[in-house]
Amino acid sequence: MVGLLAARVPRLVVLVGVLLGGCGCATGRNTVTGRITPAHFEFTQTVKKSGPKNEPGGWRAVCIHARMTMGDSGATHVCKFEVGMPMRNDDQGEISLQDAQVAAAAMANQAMYKILLDADPGVMLFIHCKNFKTLYDLMIKEKIRGAKVTACTSEDVKTIHFDEPYFCDHA
Repeated sequence: MVGLLAARVPRLVVLVGVLLGGCGCATGRNTVTGRITPAHFEFTQTVKKSGPKNEPGGWRAVCIHARMTMGDSGATHVCKFEVGMPMRNDDQGEISLQDAQVAAAAMANQAMYKILLDADPGVMLFIHCKNFKTLYDLMIKEKIRGAKVTACTSEDVKTIHFDEPYFCDHA
């Protein structure tokens, strides 16, 4: 009976990196596995901080290629996006590399889970990617003023590939 149900309701699985400790699984209508860790956000400084120390400035960015996979069908899509972060803003002052990495990872995981947990498996993965990027952009801007999620367009930033899956079985 469980096998028949599983065949009728495919699980949407996002594979967004190797989990380093703990379980990066969440369940709703779909099972979502994978977890981006702060260490995966290897930001490149693209604009040096100039001007007085107490003024906003400086910029860092990273391009992410996260593989999304439809669990039962095996269909995949590489969701590509750039995360840009100010090095200093008026609201939070200096933003350390560690704080930028933690915020980027936490918001990416929350946005991915929100989009995919109850996503309709009949919708094409690139639509889920688009919805993820829209939500992630809103969430990261709330967390760090001035941060943004865009297409990978900055030159000379590191591209990180999240291709190694981590699976959790909730059957």
